Amino acid sequence: MGSFAAQQYVLDHSRKIDGLILSGSGALDRLAKLATAAPAGTNILNAPFEPARTPFDWLSRDTAVVDAFINDPLCFAELRPAAFASFFAAAPRLSDPIELGKVRHDLPIYLFSGSEDPVGEQLEGVKVLIDRYHRAGIRRVSHDFYAGGRHEMLNEINRDEVQGRLLGWISSVLEGQGARAS
Repeated sequence: MGSFAAQQYVLDHSRKIDGLILSGSGALDRLAKLATAAPAGTNILNAPFEPARTPFDWLSRDTAVVDAFINDPLCFAELRPAAFASFFAAAPRLSDPIELGKVRHDLPIYLFSGSEDPVGEQLEGVKVLIDRYHRAGIRRVSHDFYAGGRHEMLNEINRDEVQGRLLGWISSVLEGQGARAS
């Protein structure tokens, strides 16, 4: 949910940040449609992995990560209906071309996602989001997609590769900031 909060934040505050990183993100309006169209009681996030070992197999291919999530008392099994309503209420603004046009056009944006992440609709929702940013005139949008990866790419079985690419992107943005300050 943090990536969707970051998507909201950048609409109003893109001039206050040096870059935006979105992991496990997508097009919230599309995700909301999938959730509302699903039969009651369906776990739309875990459905692609059925039969599944747990209801949270969608998080990572690393079973230790999934088990740690399940055993963490601060992690919750599901959102309450009011929380879902609040969460999905942001969808129209996040897909509005006028709102997206408010994001500064030179903001570096980096998206990374696993090809099997149901939140990003197996990359379809991520590609829609990237296209929306491009159409809004944002010029510095880059991405990395990881074959077989699920939602928590920083906790995936190829986390070292993911972290390396992420750190490389951050370094390139910081180097670019230094060049502009000189």
